[in-house]
Amino acid sequence: MHFSLLTLLSTVTALGNAAPSGLHTRDIPPAELAQFEFWVQYAAAAYCHDNYASMAGHKLTCWAGNCPQVEAADTSIVYDFSNTTATDTSGYIVLDNTNKAIILAFRGSYSVRNWIADVEFPYTDPKLCDGCEAELGFWSSWELVRDEIMKYLTATVNANPTYELVVVGHSLGAAVASLAAADIRGKGHLSAKLYAFASPRVANPALAQYITAQSNNYRFTHTNDPVPKLPLLSMGYVHISPEYYITAPNNSTVSANHVQVLEGEVNWNGNTGTGLPSLIDFPAHHWYFEEADGCKGPGLPFKF
Repeated sequence: MHFSLLTLLSTVTALGNAAPSGLHTRDIPPAELAQFEFWVQYAAAAYCHDNYASMAGHKLTCWAGNCPQVEAADTSIVYDFSNTTATDTSGYIVLDNTNKAIILAFRGSYSVRNWIADVEFPYTDPKLCDGCEAELGFWSSWELVRDEIMKYLTATVNANPTYELVVVGHSLGAAVASLAAADIRGKGHLSAKLYAFASPRVANPALAQYITAQSNNYRFTHTNDPVPKLPLLSMGYVHISPEYYITAPNNSTVSANHVQVLEGEVNWNGNTGTGLPSLIDFPAHHWYFEEADGCKGPGLPFKF
């Protein structure tokens, strides 16, 4: 399937016919907000070149100044990955001794604008559950690095059995993180937590329901960010639940009353209800408690 930006506009009728899975909302306690602000900094750190390019044994840093709590923690990179696959999947595994956590982080895409304007989202069978289908590019981005990551991840978890396991990412990194978390849980790490910021849709309803049922999912959207609106509902893709919908303006402090927790694979009260994806709404994609992609390098390389 091939969709241009003009084709996206022609699907408004199909979008309107998509039935919501639930419209229930709940508030978050203020204390939970601190956790959200903390874990997004690990997603932000995944954009910084020095954290994913042959830096095993080093401490995490963010030249953009958008991960101060991570920089203050006692961290050590266990394994980093980049430039080894056709998908250029990049990120790291880090040990955080201050917060007693093992974090697997995936970098977002440098060329996300390109795949909004001219996108193709075929399905593939990830063999996670009966009837489950995942988006091919997102699943391949995980599958091509999975074996080496699992080797280091399992060894690190075994060496630190009391540490929590957290999988994070922003944008494309959040899509890969969502599928990776589902797969990792299926391989025995049942309590792995997912913090996915600005994730596109990654699954058909069967897979979305499977991941939702695993629990420990924190999927964030922000106002009219166009990225979580792709792939389109008319293509059969839906989100995992719940959605943590951030209503604060761009470049502003997010308070607890700026985050709505919305249930369901499709919920028109959140990001999905703000209209079709548009490049003019792209500023909302950057701000998730911090400028999540502030460490991106210059230019827009044609990589996924």
